[in-house]
Amino acid sequence: MKSPLAGLSKFDFFGVLLLRIGVGALLAFHGYPILTGGGDVWIEVGQGAEIASLNASLFKAAGLASGIIQFIGGILLVIGLFTRASSLFLTIVVSFALANHIAAGSFQLSFLAHLQITLALLGLVFIGPGRLSLDRKGI
Repeated sequence: MKSPLAGLSKFDFFGVLLLRIGVGALLAFHGYPILTGGGDVWIEVGQGAEIASLNASLFKAAGLASGIIQFIGGILLVIGLFTRASSLFLTIVVSFALANHIAAGSFQLSFLAHLQITLALLGLVFIGPGRLSLDRKGI
């Protein structure tokens, strides 16, 4: 017996679009306050890179880089431009938050949210932009 949902496979490009828009908008929304927050926020966010033995003098730069990557990378995901590269950079940034949760032993809702976003971004690295994107060849 054929599944009633089997016909949806011809719309797989729409699923990739929803994934890109959802994850991209979420990260752009999360990155904007970091980007515009100023030095104190950048230092606070940059402290997450301490797990990679980053020198404390570089926390501000790491926090700013995180905000830029989240905001710009999220926008690039939404419009479907440089999708794989954006997803890879965003995976790295979100993985720092995930690693800090693991190191602290805090497996709360925030940990699960970071894990889900990391897996979705890693999936986009392999899936690519889909048919409805500016990355699509032939446009």
